[in-house]
Amino acid sequence: MVPSTRIVIFTKKYALLFLLSLSFPAIGNESNHKEKLKLKEIQSRMVGVNKKIEKAEGQVNELQIELKKNELMTSEIFTQLENIQHKILKKKDNLNKLELKKEDYQKILNKEKETLISQVKTIYKIGKYNYFKLLLNQQNSSQITRAIAYYDYDNYARSKRIKELKHTLEEIEKIQLTISKQTYKLESLEDKHKYKLKRFNSYREDRLKFIKDINKYIKQQGIELLLLKENERELGKLLNKLKSHRIDKINSTKKEFSFSSKKGGLIWPINGKLLKKYGAQKKIASLKWKGVLIEAKVGSQVSAISEGRIVFADWFRNFGLLVIIEHENEFLTLYGHNQKLLKTTGDFVQAGEKIATVGDSGGQENPALYFEIREGKKTLDPSLWCKK
Repeated sequence: MVPSTRIVIFTKKYALLFLLSLSFPAIGNESNHKEKLKLKEIQSRMVGVNKKIEKAEGQVNELQIELKKNELMTSEIFTQLENIQHKILKKKDNLNKLELKKEDYQKILNKEKETLISQVKTIYKIGKYNYFKLLLNQQNSSQITRAIAYYDYDNYARSKRIKELKHTLEEIEKIQLTISKQTYKLESLEDKHKYKLKRFNSYREDRLKFIKDINKYIKQQGIELLLLKENERELGKLLNKLKSHRIDKINSTKKEFSFSSKKGGLIWPINGKLLKKYGAQKKIASLKWKGVLIEAKVGSQVSAISEGRIVFADWFRNFGLLVIIEHENEFLTLYGHNQKLLKTTGDFVQAGEKIATVGDSGGQENPALYFEIREGKKTLDPSLWCKK
């Protein structure tokens, strides 16, 4: 009986081991299946995040396009307002000159009247001695001749005065007519100015709304870092494009006047407090300022820091109305957030020449000038290149 009992126990052990061996692949398969499901879920989430980012970027791009249209239109209307204002001042100056001219003619008229009245009084006084009596009373021929000459001169002088008086009156009427026409034109210009100003203010209000919408959306979607890096990439693409389209190089004729030799002696594009310094940390920890932000009043004139050729003068994302000047030996200077561009692409400029006016384009909330110096792809600290 003992051997049979051992056989039964032995058989049970091997049966258990056999069953366990069969269960291990099932457990392994189940674990692999769970890992695959997790991986699939992660991949699905990544696709969802990418789609969300793409959608967010698309939305921001649409808002940026609207902002660009708005700021370009605002700049155009501002230029029109300046031109109208200039015309109004010119018309007012012309009107003042016409009024002074009218006053001068009025004085001449008063003088002519006084002279004519004096002549009439004189004639009245000698009226009792008529022309023929004077002739008959003369004793000799020379007196007769003088009398005739006096009367001829008197008649001629009186006739001349009357003609001059008539001419003066005609001139005053002409001036008055011109004043009326100029006044009407001035009133029309002032009405046009009011309308343009209203449009300008309306566009500025819409612009603020776009900026708030953009900033709010970026914050909600958490894509600020992504967009800042995208802006840097876009600027890099633009600079590469400008480099590839360069027709001729700007070379300095004398080594001592090369851009690099001017380090520490270049003028600043505008005077003002540095709101952001080169290399300072941005709100997003991994990014730094590659240029400087200079505080200035709206409309302040921006100067080129050195001679060169303008290779870009247009609106550009994040920089607004931007001017890029190419100097010799691959040096570039950038001037952003302008209100108005005074030069166009292809223009050559000298150091100190006015190229733009300060603004807040590019979605800025306050007026300031963004200024950057580059040597090829490398950014340089403007504080080391411009005068202290």
